[in-house]
Amino acid sequence: MSSPDETIPLVVHTDTTPNPGNPALYTDNTPNSADSFPILTNSNRRNSWEMSREIYFFAFFPILLAVGILVLSSSIVTIGPGEVGVAITFGNAHRLEQGVNSVAPWVTHIERISTKTQKIESVNKVPTKEGLAVSLDLAIIYRIDPFKVVELVTTVGTDYAQILIE
Repeated sequence: MSSPDETIPLVVHTDTTPNPGNPALYTDNTPNSADSFPILTNSNRRNSWEMSREIYFFAFFPILLAVGILVLSSSIVTIGPGEVGVAITFGNAHRLEQGVNSVAPWVTHIERISTKTQKIESVNKVPTKEGLAVSLDLAIIYRIDPFKVVELVTTVGTDYAQILIE
């Protein structure tokens, strides 16, 4: 084992003087020398594990950062005003309030149900007892109870308006 400050010659030099750019790097100053190579000291060497650890860190850090951002962004759900969310995870449904909610990423399906007042209109031509055609305008105004939305989605489904009203 060599001491940390001991120099290890890579090439035998006839006249060595310190290189002004790097004092630990020595070069041969003889003119037209074809074998002019630096001599490295043990103090300049780095442990190969330290170098590979840094390389792995800088190579895999952007990948890990991208995966982390993807998981974080897919686990945050925003429910807008006038809406209630129904989170369905592995067949179990629960209600999500307005605002920012966190859910299990990639296994939770979110249904947004409007709790605003809605109106369905229809125009029907109906025959009377005398056989005349009468135009009947019908308007239904309804609103979903936000506390019963999970029961509505699990028993009827998300197309409740077509099933129950129309």
